[in-house]
This record gives sequence, C-alpha cells and structure tokens, in this order.
Amino acid sequence: MKRLTWILTVSLAVVGGAMLEPAQAQESAQVQDSAAVANDPSQMLPSEIEARFKAIRFDPDPEQLVRDAHYWVSNENAHYVWYNEIKDRGGVLSGVGTDQVYLLAGWANSSIVLPMDFDRQIRNLHIAYGAAFMAASNIDEFRSYWKRDNADKMKAALEKYFPSEVDAAMKAWKSGCREVNGRFTRVIKKYSKNSKTSAAAGIPTFLTDETQYNRIRQLWLNHRVIPICGDLTGNKSMIDIAKALRDSGLKLTILYPSNAEHYFEYGPEYRRNIINLPFADNSLVLRTRQMRSLGLAEEGDYHYNMQSGENFIIWLKTTQIPNQHKMLRRRAKTKTDGLSVMERVPDPSKKPPEIAPMP
Repeated sequence: MKRLTWILTVSLAVVGGAMLEPAQAQESAQVQDSAAVANDPSQMLPSEIEARFKAIRFDPDPEQLVRDAHYWVSNENAHYVWYNEIKDRGGVLSGVGTDQVYLLAGWANSSIVLPMDFDRQIRNLHIAYGAAFMAASNIDEFRSYWKRDNADKMKAALEKYFPSEVDAAMKAWKSGCREVNGRFTRVIKKYSKNSKTSAAAGIPTFLTDETQYNRIRQLWLNHRVIPICGDLTGNKSMIDIAKALRDSGLKLTILYPSNAEHYFEYGPEYRRNIINLPFADNSLVLRTRQMRSLGLAEEGDYHYNMQSGENFIIWLKTTQIPNQHKMLRRRAKTKTDGLSVMERVPDPSKKPPEIAPMP
C-alpha cells in the first residue's frame, strides 16, 4: 500500500513530462480543484478566483464616447441567430454592452460572466442589474426594479448588496432605467411563445423563462458576475483578464465584442490583447456589423458573425488584415439570414503584423 501511495504521488507530480516539486504539485492540484468548482455555476465562486477578477484594473475613461452617448440598452435585435451555436457551451463569457450580455450568458449556461465596457456608466448600470437580480426572486419582481417610480426600491437593494457603490449605480440607473424597461418590453414581445412574426418566438430568455432568469440570478448570488470598465484596445483590463483566467486554470469560452470592432483598426494593442487570451477549445468570438452588403439578420439591424478564438488569433498573429470589415469579406455564409462564420485559415502576410509588447 505504501508503494502504491508513492507511485500515485509521483504520478500526480508529473505535468507535461516534467517532475514538479511536492509544493508545486500541491499548488497545481489546488488550482485544478478550484477551477473545477469555478466551472460549476451552481456553486459559490472560490474566493481566491473572485479576488483575482476583482483585482482587474480598469482602463482610463475615453476622451469621448461613441456619438457622445451612453448605450444603456442593446440596439441589436437578432441575437437569436446565435442561440443554437452557443447553447450550453458553459465556461467564461466576457461581453460588451448591457442586457444582451445576460441573454447570451443565459443561453450559454456560462459559469462566470465578465461584462465589460469602456463607458464607466455602463459598468455602473451592471451593478444596478446585480442588485435587482439578487433582490428579485422572479421575472416580474425583477422588472419592477426598472420602473422610474421605484427608485427607493432600487436604492434599498443597492444598499443591501453593493453599499459602497450606491451613488454611482443610482446615477446610472436614473439615466437609463426608462430605456432598459422599454428594451425589456421589446425583448419579451420578440421572444414570447405567442409571437407569430418573430423568428425568435419561443426561445427562452432571462426575461421570458423563469429557468433562464434563475440561471442569471444564481450567477450574481454566487459572485460570478464581475462588471469591468475596460477597453478592448487598452493596456490594463484585457491583460488582467487573461492573467486572472490563467492563474485560475480557466479559459475564455465566449468573447462578445458586439459592434465595438467597427470603431477601431486591428492595431498592435488589440492584436496583443486577443492573442494573449487563453481561449477554450470550443471558444467563439461573437461580433456584429451594421453593414447591408454583408447581409442583415433583420431589416435595419446587424450582420452577425462567429469565429473560433483559435482562428481569430491566427488572423491577428500572422496577417496584416487591417480591420473587421476586411476580415469579414472572407466570411462564409450560413443558411441563416444575416449570420456568417469565419473559418478560413489565412496565408501569412510576407511582413508580420506589429503586435504590442506587454506594458
């Protein structure tokens, strides 16, 4: 028995063909155990992993917002084209925007959600979302927190769950609650089982299905939603997200930049930030582009694209492709209107692209 115990101990201490010291082997085992818990959304996020995500640095506020406006709600209306592609993928999701992040996380059954936006007010609105989710046991009650007349109710929830962020979150809530409530009404109408005109009819969402709602609520209750004020092209948040994932033995399953790539070139910093991310084998990058020539999912809406994290890294690491639009010209169409997939493996550029060093 002693010999068997020794053999098992030695076997566990060998990683990638190299012998680890006992302390290293123990640390590696602890990371693996912690990661297993982290990937189970029904459990509380391990405190050491939560601490890593909460230590993520925020990028500086931008000098100017896009169109000088706060995007309190999504203006994309056909996320349902991704439903069958992301259903129950699990893992970590990081996404730009507000309500649509919860739509995607509910479908994917994500284990950790990192909402990220360079607009600090959007990050603060997510704190209000968190207070409402944790305080409300069902959809109807959750919706009541977004009625303008219920400011006292929202403030009480924030004081209970986020006492240090009440003022900032209330400011965002007061500015955005009417738009949020209106957006909820539109989403419910589109995804309702009784809808006779929508391709989304009957697809469950956190606003139409109590199971989906409880899925998102549980993520908040288990400390698994960490809103971040970050810039996809910045030098802090994206780098820290990658490090927190690696240190925790986790990988990114879904990256949703929304239509943010429309507003910048594939420059050295963005290339570095994406290449540095530890993508899961089943990862997807979900993006949108409001360009009719690509094919729109709905009239006046967006084109929706998906790409594996591995494929995106190849494009950014080996080619001079300058921006999203140029890359999407190589997309492959699908049978779904307005949905394409990037799966082509590119030929490397003669001159390698510039990739920013780590700051």
